[in-house]
Parts: sequence; C-alpha cells; structure tokens
Amino acid sequence: MSGDGTVLLTVLLRHDQSQNLDQIQSTLGERAWWERFPPGDAEIVSWVVAMGIGQIVTLRLPADQINLVNVELERSAWGVFRTEFYPTYDFVPVRERLAREWRGSQAGGGEPGRDGTARAVDSEEVAGPPRPGMFSNAKVVGDRFSLSGMHAGDGRGGVLGDGSAYDQTRRALTKVKALVEAAGGVMDDVQNLRVYLTDIQDKGEVGRARTEFFTGDFPCSTLVEVSALVEPGLTVEIEAEGVIGSAPRT
Repeated sequence: MSGDGTVLLTVLLRHDQSQNLDQIQSTLGERAWWERFPPGDAEIVSWVVAMGIGQIVTLRLPADQINLVNVELERSAWGVFRTEFYPTYDFVPVRERLAREWRGSQAGGGEPGRDGTARAVDSEEVAGPPRPGMFSNAKVVGDRFSLSGMHAGDGRGGVLGDGSAYDQTRRALTKVKALVEAAGGVMDDVQNLRVYLTDIQDKGEVGRARTEFFTGDFPCSTLVEVSALVEPGLTVEIEAEGVIGSAPRT
C-alpha cells in the first residue's frame, strides 16, 4: 500500500475462446461494461491486449474499494472473461534507490549513509539547486533523513499550479514524498514537519492538503508565518525530517 492509502491491482482478463469477437462485444455492451468498469474511485494505470491471452488491466484504487472491483467483474465480465487478480506495487522508485546504493557501494566500499556518514539524495521529480554547491535537497545519515524546504516553485522563478495555499502545499508535499522515497522511506516515516506560511490564515488549507499524504499518527509539526519566501508568488514552504523504517509497513 502506498502512503496515500491506494493500491495497485493488476487484473488478467483471459478471453473465453468459445465466443467470437462479435459475441463478446455484444455481451459486454448489454452489461454496460465500458461504463461500469472500473467502478468507484479506481483509475486505469494501463490497459493492454496480450494476443492469444486476453487483456491486462492495472488499476490504482483505494484499498477499501478492492471489493467493488471484484463484484463488478463478477457482474459484468464473467461469461466473457476468466479473471485473475494480482496486487502489485510500483518498483521503479525502489529499483532506482537500489541502483544508487549499489553504485555508491562500488565507489566507496559500503552503502553511503549507513555507517554514520552523510549521503545526499535527489529525485528526478525535484529540481536541484540553481547552482552546484548551494545546498542539498536531502541528506541521509544512518536511518535519519533531513529535507530542505520544498515549495511549488517551477525551478525557473515561477510557481506551479493555481497558486492557492492548498495547491502549493500539495505540490510541496509531493516533492517531499519523492525525496523520502528516494532515500528509501515512506511518507509515514516523516517525524517532523516545519511549515512556513506567508499568511497564517491559510493554515486550514495546509492542513487539508496534509491529510492526503499521511496515515495513522501524523508527524510533529511547526507552523510559522513569515514575511516572504524565496520566489515571488510562493506562499508555502515545508521542511521534513524523519527515520527510515519507523512507520509500520503493510
């Protein structure tokens, strides 16, 4: 399960070869298949045809709605497809972290950061500093990580999104999430947040966005009003610290 409470679910729809294409499409049409599936809040991540086998669908959905997918397949797909289910997860961030750690061990004779030395962490989803040597986006020492302030800046002096406090908070926390995962953690490993606001009245919008990124016990948090942030138009900046592996894994 990801930090936002969603899961990936891969469904193999094996064709019933006793029916031809016209029969299959007719049955699916009668059952309103194309409108009913996927149900609920499920989103299609990919949908491909494997010739000679059938169709392979990967969905992203809230964990508590897996039953809706199962019921809809029983209602609409059975008799046309034979179904198989495979809960999956996105291995790409993990693979990238393992590759970085392996390269570091080859260069330095051990996993950087695990022996008490600091290692810098970056993510392709987060722009680096304007000039080399200004700062690190994130650092890890042992199992502890620290992140520089993240905000909705586009890296070119502008602001991404609609500029609202809610949207800026979501974009800042999305960058936090990318760096935490690059360090080998999950969002619930975050133990402390420091939130800087140019208008303290926006604290409710910050809180609303924050609930989309954490589950269980939320991290400790400090909220501070400041006169300005690094770029015009920025109203929210968020620092984070935490311990890799401190949150329960599902």
